Amino acid sequence: MEKTPYFSENERTEQQRRDVVKFAVGVSLSQSQPPSAQLVELQNRYIAGQIDLEQLAAVLDAEYGPAPGPDPHVKYAPGEGPLVEPAQSYEPYLQFEERIVSLA
Repeated sequence: MEKTPYFSENERTEQQRRDVVKFAVGVSLSQSQPPSAQLVELQNRYIAGQIDLEQLAAVLDAEYGPAPGPDPHVKYAPGEGPLVEPAQSYEPYLQFEERIVSLA
């Protein structure tokens, strides 16, 4: 029996899922990696609400293997590392104010 798709709050509607796919495709295209025909088919099923992202990833993992784990050359584990002072907060240098322009 197939699992019922689960969609988070930001992917409940078809348009929200389409936006998720558009963002993912944009990222891969920015790295000169167009989606494969199989991925496009899975993305279309996701947009239609037939599968969720977990199911989509499971199909890709079964086909290509899971994504590689953490970088073996990294110096610190996630959440660990030297103690450093947090960055100072700052206000953006461009500030826009709403002004009413009088044409009188």
